[in-house]
Amino acid sequence: MDKFLNENKINIPYKKIKKNEKQRLAVVCFAENEENEYLLLNRYKEPFKGFLVPPGGKVEKNETIEQAVKREFLEETTFELENIEFQVLTSETGPENYNWILFIFTAKIKKQSLKTCNEGILGWYKKSQLKNLKLSSIDKLTLPYIMDKNKYFIELNYDQEKNPTILNIQKIN
Repeated sequence: MDKFLNENKINIPYKKIKKNEKQRLAVVCFAENEENEYLLLNRYKEPFKGFLVPPGGKVEKNETIEQAVKREFLEETTFELENIEFQVLTSETGPENYNWILFIFTAKIKKQSLKTCNEGILGWYKKSQLKNLKLSSIDKLTLPYIMDKNKYFIELNYDQEKNPTILNIQKIN
């Protein structure tokens, strides 16, 4: 994580990002095809069971943030990402399964037939529809910042009902 923060000139104190030992590193990617559609996953299990989320997952030991986003996206979709761009970093705290340091990316992909995924059901969704879909609560909150094309650091907390509240938003770079 430190290397990624340095390379992307994200000058945020580590203590502000890492709030507790429960937080795990994760990545997701909002990937758009040539028809202005995003590939989203309707999750089978927690976190965010029954909600649409961008493909992603946990960063593995000895893996860079960039390697993780490419691997997770490929594993869940069989698609290779192009023009990957970092957009948002979140520091999330809350009940079990809701403690993350999340790196959110955007990228381009070519539209292809969708494969079966063991994490959920994949689907193509028009960019114009995103704000009206059953997105996860975190994705609904962060979507305007992801689509803004600026880079942001967002601190948030989940209550016991798993509803997030943004505590702080900081534009970076």
